[in-house]
Formats: sequence, C-alpha cells, structure tokens
Amino acid sequence: MTLKEMIRLITPPLFIHLVKRLQSRRQSRLEWEYIPEGWAYAVEHPEVKGWNVQDVLEIYKKKWPRFVSMIQGTVPLGVAHESAMTTNENIRSHNMMMAYAYTLALAAHKKDRLSILDWGGGIGHYCLLSQAILPGVEIEYHCKDVPVLCEYGAKLFPRQHFYSDEHCFDRIYDFVLASTSMHYTEEWQFLLQRLATATSDYLYIANLPTVQQASSFVFIQRPYQYGYSTEYLAWCLNRTEFLHAAERAGLDLVREFIFEYQPFI
Repeated sequence: MTLKEMIRLITPPLFIHLVKRLQSRRQSRLEWEYIPEGWAYAVEHPEVKGWNVQDVLEIYKKKWPRFVSMIQGTVPLGVAHESAMTTNENIRSHNMMMAYAYTLALAAHKKDRLSILDWGGGIGHYCLLSQAILPGVEIEYHCKDVPVLCEYGAKLFPRQHFYSDEHCFDRIYDFVLASTSMHYTEEWQFLLQRLATATSDYLYIANLPTVQQASSFVFIQRPYQYGYSTEYLAWCLNRTEFLHAAERAGLDLVREFIFEYQPFI
C-alpha cells in the first residue's frame, strides 16, 4: 500500500471533497480576487496587461453592429455593451441607462449643444447613447482611453474627438463622464481632481466599486470568460473616503444611483 492510499483511508471523505473544491477554484482562476500586495502585484505578473490589448477591441468590434441596432427607435434602452446583448429589456441595464439619461438631461438643461468628456469611453458607445437620449441636442463628444480603442473609435466617429494622452484636459466641458473607469487608476484622488476641474457643470461617476464598512482595497479582475486575454487591477473604494475626496476636489453631491451589480471579490 502506498503512502497516498494510506492517507486516503484515514482522511474523511468530506475533507477530501473540500480540498478538491479549493483546488478546482484555484485552477479556474477566480474572476474577482482581493490583492493584498496592492498595485505592486503587477510588477511580477505580466498577465496584468490592462485594457490596451487587441482582444478587447476585437470583442468590441464584433458586438458593435448589434449594439447600434439595439438602441435605435423606441425600444427600451435596457442593454449594456459589456453584456451578451441578448435583450434590450434587462432591468439592471435599463436602470443604468436611465440614471445616465437623468444626468445627461440635467447637464443639457437649456442647451442646444453639449460638450462631453467620456473618461474611459472605449470606442464611443456613450456617444451613440447620448445622441439617442437627447436627439434635439448637438453632442460634441470627447473620449479618453487607451490607444488601441481610441484609434478605432476615431474611425467610427471621424467628427468627434479621441485622446490616448492627457490632452483631453486642455479644455473645459459641460459634462464629464467616468463610467466603469475611474477605479482602474492607481492615483484615483489625483484623477478625481482633474475630472472635477475639467467640467464647468457636472461630473458623473458611474459603476464605481465601493464598500461601506471596510477600508479601500485593490482587487484584480480576470475577464477571460468574456474573451479578453488580460487581467487588470482596480480599486474598491470606501464610500466615505471617496466622498471626502470629492468634497476636497470642490464637488457637491447632487444625486446617488444604485445599479445592484455586486460581484463577490
């Protein structure tokens, strides 16, 4: 009898089952995981490539025609471009879009033309959404993102403006948007200050991971199941800490929204 066989005989079956489950979870590479090393984790993990990878663009390009068709006409805007886009009646996505519509309408009040800076805007999804939400307002759209996405976005919207550098901060906008993007910046307080000073009216920060009772911490997302061969670090911010930083940046809280999405990290 081998040592392995002897261990199996004296080990409770339940314990073996739990060990196998833990091993399976490790091998499957958890999508969301707390990183105690913080941002230093990326130094020795080359798989943390961030967003500037071709796979992300290819997925965006593949889904773009479907996204365009799903926001046309009078149908509900219950669709998010990050989703599988099998329906435009997803309640969570509709809630997210109506929250954006509220902020956009607030910023466009009594205006015929609205200048927008979309921080982390990808290839310009929110340009189309803004035009669909406010058909009577001329949208001047500016997007800041990584080079691989900006290059393609500029082809989709040749009359709009895309930046892969900091020149987006060379002017002031009526409305600044940072949706699912601000928490990917290590120096988030500095970025918040820059976003605040870039708008003459409103700043809208959406889909920001927050916690109530714990301190801010760094996590990693491994989005392989969506076709992205990359990983990226991000902040989950303590809500009170974030609001204090916003106050120091000269911002006043106007309205909060709930999007319900709560991934387990």
